[in-house]
Amino acid sequence: MSRNNNEKTDLFSPITIGGLELKNRIIMPALLLNFPIRGVRIGEEWICFYRRRAKGGVGLIIVGACHVHPAGRQDEFQIGIDHDGWLPALETITRVVKDGGAVPALQLNHAGRYSLREIMGMDPVAPSAIPSRYTRETPRELTTGEVEATIESFADAAYRAQKAGFEAIELLGATGYLISQFLSPVTNHRKDRFGGDFEGRLTFVKELIEAIKTKVGGDYPLIFRLSSKDNVPGGMDADEQRKMARRLAEWGVHLLNVTAGWHDAPVPQIGPSVPQGYFIPYATKIKQEINIPVSCAVRITSPELARRVIAEGQLDMVTLGRALIADPDWPRKAQMGDDESIRHCICCCHCFDRAFARTEVECSVNAALGKDDILPSEKSRRILVIGGGPAGMEAARVLTIRGHQVVLQEKEDNLGGKLNIASVPPYKEEMMNLVKFHDYEMRRLDVTVRHNDFFSNVADEFDGIIIAAGAQERTIDIQGMENIPCYSSSEILSGRAEAQDPAIIVGAGLVGGETADFLSSNGLEVSLVEIQEKAFVDMGVSGRWVLMERLKKGGVTIYTSSEVLEIKKGEVVVRTPGGEISLPAGCVIFAVGFEANDDLVEKVAKLGVPYCVIGDNRKPRRIKDAVHEGYWAATSWLDSLE
Repeated sequence: MSRNNNEKTDLFSPITIGGLELKNRIIMPALLLNFPIRGVRIGEEWICFYRRRAKGGVGLIIVGACHVHPAGRQDEFQIGIDHDGWLPALETITRVVKDGGAVPALQLNHAGRYSLREIMGMDPVAPSAIPSRYTRETPRELTTGEVEATIESFADAAYRAQKAGFEAIELLGATGYLISQFLSPVTNHRKDRFGGDFEGRLTFVKELIEAIKTKVGGDYPLIFRLSSKDNVPGGMDADEQRKMARRLAEWGVHLLNVTAGWHDAPVPQIGPSVPQGYFIPYATKIKQEINIPVSCAVRITSPELARRVIAEGQLDMVTLGRALIADPDWPRKAQMGDDESIRHCICCCHCFDRAFARTEVECSVNAALGKDDILPSEKSRRILVIGGGPAGMEAARVLTIRGHQVVLQEKEDNLGGKLNIASVPPYKEEMMNLVKFHDYEMRRLDVTVRHNDFFSNVADEFDGIIIAAGAQERTIDIQGMENIPCYSSSEILSGRAEAQDPAIIVGAGLVGGETADFLSSNGLEVSLVEIQEKAFVDMGVSGRWVLMERLKKGGVTIYTSSEVLEIKKGEVVVRTPGGEISLPAGCVIFAVGFEANDDLVEKVAKLGVPYCVIGDNRKPRRIKDAVHEGYWAATSWLDSLE
């Protein structure tokens, strides 16, 4: 049954999956973490990560993705289950998850053509030798015998998972990995029984499920990670995926965990331009056709949304990935109705950028990822924090939790610093979730916050000072600036100035690009002039291509390896690789970066009090750097003081 016979079904009512009872309807999906692994020994970060999320109240934790065969590895630091040597590490994970009150499941995967030769030390394999846009490599086609052996490797892995204490397994049949590659006509051109028409391409999955059930028993809970649609030209569409869902239910799958798209899909799927809950209607249509529970993943971070889709019967469960990376206590807080205390994911995609780069996962808003709870200090100190941006707010929050007395000085009326401006461009409003969280924390923790105060009152005695006053916007001089209005990007985004059409933006980094997106979305003609060879070099890969597509659709012209030489009335002169050109201009907007406030550091240094400099005041960078340095200042730096 897709739901229990409860009088009231809500997010925190129990549900049974193939005989397995879960305390609530929240799933944490398998996540690429890339924490340290030495052989088959996992680092403490793995244990802390899963222990912390189990304690936070999630019902089902899916560990993985775990490769079932050496040829199916995706990352250098990926947990495997291709031999018994992995069992001690996996048993440790199941133990801490159960001790924390959650149910552990394991995701089985084979990356297929998404694997890399440099990672595996062998050629990638796939149903057919079709080049991968994601890896830029061409895999070797599996023989029929190798396909059968791969099915056995999945079944053997399922048995090991059961032996290690996992209470369910999930097959990764989405996002373009090996199972998806067998299902899709784009990547499966086989002539044997594993290829051909729709039914033929399903043969691999059918035999895979049969082999697994033979090894672990027909009642052992089996979850299938299914795409609602591939979002790949020529791939499986929503109708075919619903048809696939019916087959999976017939073959004995107990839960469908629905997502969407492949990694090399040409449309955005995970970024802020994808609306909250965008894929839920697709999952709901799948749910309407089968009699097993259905969950949905991707772009679900709001407790209000999660509660509503369960209460209305749109879904049986919700799958929260980035939401639980940002705040492991999301379930516990939501169950208490304390939504305001949740530290929301801001959809900056930094965690995805790290995964795509095959490096250890990080979260921009959660600096404690992979660590245990914040521990109290042995000695309480009185600390002044200068600056109420993300670095200063995080420092003040963590210091207070650790038992220190904090005074936070902020020169403006509101907290947040540059986040108040960073949230203005299209689809960036979720940035304000971090400001709202910290503002709530300052009130909850009773932190002394002095607004409209900027290092003017230091009569109090402090044991340490944390300088987090941000950075000043850089300016450059160009001949003829008096001829037309010239603004900074902050003036435009904050609303202190209004751009005249057409707008010329000097600087094509993240700020310049988002300013261009903001203006073009409001109907202005925009050109970007960048002195470097490439635009947006300060952006992560997951956001860069999406911004480029938006600017292209908005008609924004980008001149790289170019420089504004002179500003005249109604035009600017630009030196490009092809020679000098004149561009019509109603205004010029500068987005040429920021510089630290060294004068403030000099003033603080004269006080003779221990101090540290963090965030943009240290070096202008990203939100992640500000938050992480705030955490560092409140922990490692403070603990180093005598």
